[in-house]
Amino acid sequence: MVAAKSFLVLLFTGANHNLRNSLAVKAMRGSRSFHVSSATRQGLRRGFTLVEVLVVIGVIGLLIALLLPAVQAARESSRRSECKNHLRQIGIGFNNFVGVHGQFPPGKKWSGPRHVPTTFPIAWSAFMLEFLEESAVHDQINFKVPFADPGNLPATGQVINIYICPSTDRIEPHRGSDHRLVGLGGIPGEGMGCIDYLGISGPDKDADHPATGQEYGRQRGVLIGTKGLPDADTVVEPPAIKPRHITDGTSHTACVTECTGRGVEMDGNQIDSLNGAWASGSNVSHVSKRVNSTKVPKAWYKERIFSDHRGGANLLMCDGSVHFLSDSVEETVIMSLCSRDGEEIVDPLPF
Repeated sequence: MVAAKSFLVLLFTGANHNLRNSLAVKAMRGSRSFHVSSATRQGLRRGFTLVEVLVVIGVIGLLIALLLPAVQAARESSRRSECKNHLRQIGIGFNNFVGVHGQFPPGKKWSGPRHVPTTFPIAWSAFMLEFLEESAVHDQINFKVPFADPGNLPATGQVINIYICPSTDRIEPHRGSDHRLVGLGGIPGEGMGCIDYLGISGPDKDADHPATGQEYGRQRGVLIGTKGLPDADTVVEPPAIKPRHITDGTSHTACVTECTGRGVEMDGNQIDSLNGAWASGSNVSHVSKRVNSTKVPKAWYKERIFSDHRGGANLLMCDGSVHFLSDSVEETVIMSLCSRDGEEIVDPLPF
């Protein structure tokens, strides 16, 4: 503000000086003995000095420096709102899925008997296409062969806009700027479309229940898989999770969160899974740690709650509401929100 006022004073002073010179010239021209001395000529020619020009340039630079962060903050606020809207649409899709099937989609299901070599996993994000106005993509998929098969690439290579967070900036090396998998070295799946939203199968299995002190165990969430279940090696589909099974309440139970920028999961120098592809059966995980507490690339490979939003990440609840979960929320609270039937008391909610 002080610099801006100084700028206005300089403009006013210069304008006032030029006005006085103009009046002086008119007065002298009206006189019979009109004569312009060399000193007067110098005064009449006077404009902005070099110092004044430099001050003006400095003020303009200062104003730009002050405005840029505000513009960037406004843009990020808009992107964060768009991200929330994407999750809200996914929430509406879940409600429609439940309305048709009477249950939430499985977090991870197998295409057939586990002993068959061609059996492959299917994630909730593939089942949801028909309920997200992406029926055309769904109808192109051949569910009899793996999604990474070249024959499925025309469908699985589609980038689903709802599945992309507009704030995503940091990306795993095997994810291109067009949000497709790249550089897989011949492994099937090159070109598959990515996703920034992660299905929650429950709190970390080793996390302790805040009231009982007992470990949660596996598949205590809503979008559950088969890992850790009895006879897990032979189970094709996990038990159905219906709204009545969410005894903690749909408004207190999370089902999807952000894990942005994923491409593939690495095990040393080897690609372990295509967890960043929306058609991948690996797009579901148990949640551990606080929001954004795990840095990349580990955040991608361990599938932690992670985003490029400043200060937190968005979270979709089972009732379809979307909330911003702050970096400061304690891990025990997050574990409680990821459990469907732990009977934890989270009051008030950390949103």
